[in-house]
Amino acid sequence: MLRYASIFLLLLLRLTALPQPDGRNNPVVLERFHDDALNITYFYPSRFARLPFPPATALTSDTRKCVQPTLFANSITPIDTSSFALSTVDNTCPDVLRFATQLGPFIRERIQSQLKQYGEPRIIQEPSSYTIDGHAAAITLASVIVPAPSGNVARTIYAAKACVLGSIPARGRKQSEPAGPISHVVCFDFTTQNSDLLNLMFSFIVQFDDRPLEPMFSGRVLSRRKAGGLG
Repeated sequence: MLRYASIFLLLLLRLTALPQPDGRNNPVVLERFHDDALNITYFYPSRFARLPFPPATALTSDTRKCVQPTLFANSITPIDTSSFALSTVDNTCPDVLRFATQLGPFIRERIQSQLKQYGEPRIIQEPSSYTIDGHAAAITLASVIVPAPSGNVARTIYAAKACVLGSIPARGRKQSEPAGPISHVVCFDFTTQNSDLLNLMFSFIVQFDDRPLEPMFSGRVLSRRKAGGLG
């Protein structure tokens, strides 16, 4: 399975190099972004356009000084607005970094805090653990209904938050043994007004250092979401 996944990723990247009639509307075309500080490369659908981080982003004001924004991009169509943000939690705030390394509790608390500005958030999927090229990761899904003025229809915002440890625990370490110091945690936030577009997350690819390309999200996470539904 890993072999076929690698072949698929290489084929997908080669397709992005071919001439395309309209890259912005072609879901196969991927854009590339390299984080020089961490030597991490991200590939994401070209429908998203990079933008400066707006005053109000997925990062709330109480954590802005502790979470370093890396990339913000959005996609606006006649029927939907979607966006994603990449950020890094480092040792600028040791307590926040320590909490972030727990992954599951951190992403659950953060996604609820981020959506509270719109209404009462609801967890769609509790944090699920997986790995990306040996890096421990976790993802959670949530939604919030945004009240509308009288006479208008309320809208729902769907959100996903995933974080991954920036380093890999030493091989042979027992679970009962303390892990080495983690210098940073990389996080990904995705929001959309169309639940079907959550599937776009599975087009994202990441590469740590010069390691093989890897999907940013595990396929089994998608299976769980489909089984649980978004109703």
